Amino acid sequence: MVKKSQFILVSQLKDNLQEFPVIVTALEKKEPFFIEKTLSWLKSVEEIFSHNNISEVSEIAGFRSKILAAKYSDERGFNTKKNQIKIAANLLYDVQNCVIQVLAPHEGKMNDCRDITKQILTITAQKKGLQYTKEIDFNDFVQKVWWYILSDADLKPGGIKLKSMLSEMDISMLIADEIDLEDFS
Repeated sequence: MVKKSQFILVSQLKDNLQEFPVIVTALEKKEPFFIEKTLSWLKSVEEIFSHNNISEVSEIAGFRSKILAAKYSDERGFNTKKNQIKIAANLLYDVQNCVIQVLAPHEGKMNDCRDITKQILTITAQKKGLQYTKEIDFNDFVQKVWWYILSDADLKPGGIKLKSMLSEMDISMLIADEIDLEDFS
């Protein structure tokens, strides 16, 4: 079984949460496309959850269904748009809270891995076993650093810990994110 990217998941969910204030502002300003923005945002969260096999995808779909169901009523003088806005407005906090609850453990795991990576990179640089020059492709150098970590007796336990928590792609992205090339010059 291939591990899904924690790095990408955390990044996508954080990006989505950064868009959330735009939706709240649309509600505040009574923008005509508030419902469409909210539904679009919910759909993007659903896609992220679905791609990563996160069961809360059904909860997000449920929130979306409540907004969509608010369109329909047999009552006379029923204002569809106002009803949808009321339902969506009442769901906003619960929706963003659901996303935060999913994000929190993944973000915590990534932060732990980031700390381990920083420690390993510091020791790797101190060993002076690898030199970076501008002629070397950055991604190739990141891969060399990772192989060096796995081949060095002192660094290997940290590398194994990272491998148990993340995919190889995530580890490479994390090393690329955290490495200070000046330490290897």
